[in-house]
Amino acid sequence: MAFHPNTERLISAWRARRGERRLPARTDLSPIDLGPLLPQVFMLGCEGEAEVFRLSGGLVADLYGRDLRGVEFKSLWRLSEQPLIMEAVARARRAAAPIVLSADAEAPSGDHIGIEICLAPLTGPNGAANRTLGLLQPTSMVGRLMGQPIRSLSLRGAALASDPRCGPYIRLVAVNGQQVAQV
Repeated sequence: MAFHPNTERLISAWRARRGERRLPARTDLSPIDLGPLLPQVFMLGCEGEAEVFRLSGGLVADLYGRDLRGVEFKSLWRLSEQPLIMEAVARARRAAAPIVLSADAEAPSGDHIGIEICLAPLTGPNGAANRTLGLLQPTSMVGRLMGQPIRSLSLRGAALASDPRCGPYIRLVAVNGQQVAQV
């Protein structure tokens, strides 16, 4: 499956830092490694059962009209889709591979844009897989939102990034928040 070139760039940086390990450590990635992607990058951390924003780049904050630090990741999604989103994050950690969520981002007026969200698992200071490097990549013109903040996300599908060492990716397809297929 082909992703946006910026999504592929993040996945490549993640793989390069992982080497032969199962997951790269959060400390393996430097902001310099991500250069022009930084405005679109965010970091999630586990707080109990929640995945919470630890930091977010300028474009992410601009699209939401606020700083997302301390906000629970699943709260950005429609309520009916939140269990699917949390399962996608957990699957990426279990598979030790980035997962790419394809979604529609909706403004209060109902206008929407397409986005890809790449979630790449990392290990934190204690060696546990409790961090996630993320990238929010618009796939349609942001101007369609007319300056309005994103109100909610609606999942179109999810795919684990294929690992050249392991073969094809796994894909989840959802329609209106209902899982309809898994390959």
